[in-house]
Amino acid sequence: IEEIRSKLDYDIDGLVYKVNNLQLQTRLGNTSSAPRWATAYKFSSEKATTRIRDIIIQVGRTGAITPVAKVEPVTVGGVVVSNATLHNEDEINRKDIRVNDSITIQRAGDVIPQVVSVDLSKRDLDSKKYIFPDNCLCGSVIQKEINPTTNKEDAIRRCPKGYDCDYTAKEKLKHIVSKEAFNIDGFGKKVVDQFWDLKLVKKPSDIFKLNYDKINKLEGWGDKSVDALRDGIAASLEPRLDKFLSSLGIPDVGPETSRVVCAKFNNIDSLLELSAMDNEQAVAELSEIEGVGKEVAGSLLQFVGSAKNRDAVKAMISFGLRPQSAELSTDDHKDAVASKVFVLTGALSCSRPEMKALIEAAGGKVTGTLSKKTDYLVAGDKAGSKLSKAKDLGVEVLSEQQILALLSS
Repeated sequence: IEEIRSKLDYDIDGLVYKVNNLQLQTRLGNTSSAPRWATAYKFSSEKATTRIRDIIIQVGRTGAITPVAKVEPVTVGGVVVSNATLHNEDEINRKDIRVNDSITIQRAGDVIPQVVSVDLSKRDLDSKKYIFPDNCLCGSVIQKEINPTTNKEDAIRRCPKGYDCDYTAKEKLKHIVSKEAFNIDGFGKKVVDQFWDLKLVKKPSDIFKLNYDKINKLEGWGDKSVDALRDGIAASLEPRLDKFLSSLGIPDVGPETSRVVCAKFNNIDSLLELSAMDNEQAVAELSEIEGVGKEVAGSLLQFVGSAKNRDAVKAMISFGLRPQSAELSTDDHKDAVASKVFVLTGALSCSRPEMKALIEAAGGKVTGTLSKKTDYLVAGDKAGSKLSKAKDLGVEVLSEQQILALLSS
């Protein structure tokens, strides 16, 4: 396929292989983000050469400062590229990327343009070493955070001002209204830009108190589009708690982390109350959750520890937002499985992916590492060392018949 790719009448960036049997697809199930019965194959990225005109910085929703190369426009994979990501300061130094350098770029995954390498043989005397700025676009001093687990500096510099930084605040708003978060129909990035410039929205709570009469008078807006926007916002007032948490733009706290955190803290008040706890107690409380380490716990506590962040959340709630409990399972008869952590070992009569899919469908979680956080070890034939380790840790052991009985009870 890659050999005939250029001869096709349409652009493709890869292939997806699928199990061609619906019953097997059901048995294989899905992970939290993708089906187990399909896998993608991406073609090698097309490359092109160009020259760096300038290096600027952009600010993301978590305050992350990302350097971007402004390059002489060049066609890569059928798309004209004029910007390429440089990732972070360490990446610039590692590749010794300078303004006026001749570079090779590619579109990572045929999507995001990135600098692959510098052609040192073509480096001119007028090439300029890039000095990473000390300040955000808003003027505040940017900083590298210390990883609480390794005590090493993070590779990414961030603006510490949060919602007080206009650049961070606007990106947070764009994320909150996006499909990955509240999924508000009629409220895309361009609308955020328009409303921001008109000072209709500056913080998340402004979304829920828009002046629709004023919007109706704007160019490009009419009764139907305004009604659609109002309906879209009304439909977003009861997001799942984990969706709400992941929408806040907390570093290291994405959809999957939000899901497991909200299985333990099933209302917004209990999450905000972490700010009143002793730090060690709060870290210990969060670290009991499978998949949440000190780094994630630190990010969560840093967010809820900020009075401005708590006020922003409370302001949204005061205007009618009602995050709903993010229970992993709503079936009462599966309470023995929901929110529990399982480890599988030994030979099972059904495949491990199938057993994993059954447990996750009932709201449980399957991990590969046995620890004190594990609730059950499901042991098949020839269970081996994990069986004895489970006994030492006091983890309850279930046979395949017992777990199937729990799932079907």
